[in-house]
Amino acid sequence: MKSITRFITAVVAVMLMVTVLCPAQDAKAKNLGTASAFNGKKLEMKDNGVAAYLLSFTAGKEFEATTDGLKNTDVHLFVYDSTGAEVAKDVSSGPKCSVKFTPEKDGQYKFVIKNAGGINTVTFNVRVAK
Repeated sequence: MKSITRFITAVVAVMLMVTVLCPAQDAKAKNLGTASAFNGKKLEMKDNGVAAYLLSFTAGKEFEATTDGLKNTDVHLFVYDSTGAEVAKDVSSGPKCSVKFTPEKDGQYKFVIKNAGGINTVTFNVRVAK
């Protein structure tokens, strides 16, 4: 009986981890244009669960993407290249996320923000190195 209980507990734990950590990569992304035009602007999402944005970057220019929310929010940030490959992520617990990445080629990058817990406003910001 103990082994069945442990098995069910393990299955539920795995399902919960997949739900929380898988970033719904196929979320419909809003195109924000070029990173240089968006540089330093902020967007807010209100408890949407998942938001996705597209930005175009120039090769060789490092960018830093950040999120910020209230202290009882748990936000995760994922970055994908144009092929869908994950190039950066921050899944640490808490309201703040930060990823730095330097694109090797020009192209669009998809940012997926997942509010894994809390009913709050989350701010998204991208800064491009000069």
